[in-house]
Amino acid sequence: MPALERALRAPVSLIRSTGNLTRGALANARRSTALIAAAVDERRNLTALLVGPQPGTLELLDAPECWALLRSRGVGRFVYVAREGTPDVVPVNYAVEGRDLLIRSGSGPKLQAAERGEQVAFEVDDLDELTRSGWSVVVYGRASLVQPGEHLSTTVPAAWAGGPRDHLLRIRPRRLTGRRLDGSSST
Repeated sequence: MPALERALRAPVSLIRSTGNLTRGALANARRSTALIAAAVDERRNLTALLVGPQPGTLELLDAPECWALLRSRGVGRFVYVAREGTPDVVPVNYAVEGRDLLIRSGSGPKLQAAERGEQVAFEVDDLDELTRSGWSVVVYGRASLVQPGEHLSTTVPAAWAGGPRDHLLRIRPRRLTGRRLDGSSST
């Protein structure tokens, strides 16, 4: 039974037990009881908001599941060191070839990082903020430039952005990590 309904019935049982209250007193008692019940409900709701949902369970993913998730997408974030040691993160189109990632690139700092054979990272995820669930896979490795005429066993990723994207970068993973968050439950 909701708190308001209980509150409205309480004065009636009180009056029956005392027997001599006027209509005005009964109305005042009902109004006061309803206000108290509303305040209790408001405090209960506020407490639930302040406490918030409980954290979800974080699960580590094995390598086969990480590779399957990488193959399920075509856009991720490429992390590399740009000019003067400054890290940069950019969205890129990619494809998986065997155990390597192929990334479309134009001229610029991404290409230069690959030409230098820099240590890089790559991340792809799928998150649902409403349910507080999702997954993330991160690849760490060296970037290199795919040489013209090099045989590839997969279709090269198509670039979404306009402009020349004539270069193909390869990330050869040295480490692969993945996590899945199952979401959270309400209090």
